[in-house]
Amino acid sequence: MDLKLSGKTAVVTGGARGIGRSVCQVMAAEGAKVAVFDILAEAAEETAQMIKSAGGTAKAYAVNLSEYASVKDAVAQVKAELGPIDICACVAAITDNQATIEKMALEKWAREIKVNLSGNFYLVKETIDSMVERNFGRYIFVSSRAGMDGGFGQCAYSSSKMGLIGFARSLSLEYARMGVTSNIVFPGLVDTPATAGLSEEARTRIIARNVMGRLQDPEELADAIAFLASDRAKGINGAELMVSQKPAPWSFRPMELPGDEAAMGI
Repeated sequence: MDLKLSGKTAVVTGGARGIGRSVCQVMAAEGAKVAVFDILAEAAEETAQMIKSAGGTAKAYAVNLSEYASVKDAVAQVKAELGPIDICACVAAITDNQATIEKMALEKWAREIKVNLSGNFYLVKETIDSMVERNFGRYIFVSSRAGMDGGFGQCAYSSSKMGLIGFARSLSLEYARMGVTSNIVFPGLVDTPATAGLSEEARTRIIARNVMGRLQDPEELADAIAFLASDRAKGINGAELMVSQKPAPWSFRPMELPGDEAAMGI
C-alpha cells in the first residue's frame, strides 16, 4: 500500500534499534525523510546509514529525551536540515528500573518518568506549531499493557505509560480541528534488545500464553505506526490500537523480571 509519505518529514524517537529502527525503515521505505532520535548516537547513525543504503533519506540526531534543551535543539536542527516536521513516532522508553516501590531509588523513578513521559511532552511542545500552520500532523505514541494493568516491580514504567495515555488523549482533543491527530499503539511482547534480558524460562512461559505462540516482530508494530502516520488514517484520532497477539490482559509475574530479585524486594 502506498501510504503517500513522500515529502513528509518524520521524527522517530528510540530509532537506534528495536521497534524504533523498524519504524524508521518503514517510514523511509514509504518515502518519508526520517530523523532518527536516540541517546545512542552510534546506533542511531547505523539506522540512518541503513536507510541511506536502501535509497532513503535519513539523518541521525543524538537526543536526550529527559532534557528539554536537548529535544529543542534537535528539533531545530531537523527543521533546518530536513524541513518542517509532519510526523512524530514516539517509540523511545526505558524500563531498567525494576524494584518494588519501597526499594525504588528516587533518581531512577525520576529518570524513567522524564524519558518515557516528559520527553514526549517536550517533543510535542517543539513540533506542534509547524503542524498547525500546515494543517497536517501525526503523533503516534507507543504505550504498554503495563500502563493499563500495572506491573510487579514496574511502578515507574507503568506510571509513565499510563501518563502517556492521558497525554495522548488530551493532545487528540486539543488539535483535531487543526488537522493534527494523536493515536496510541499498545504492543505485546516484542522480540527486541529490550526483551533480551528475559530468562529462557520466562520467554518460554510467555510464548506459551500467547495465542499465536510467538513474540512479535518489530516490523508488525512499525507497519501499524506507519499507517497511522499516513493520510489514509486522517479519520483516526484518539484511537488506542492493540497491536498485540494476546487479547487478554497480562502483566509480568515477579519471576519474569530480569535482574536481582533480592534488590526488587521479592
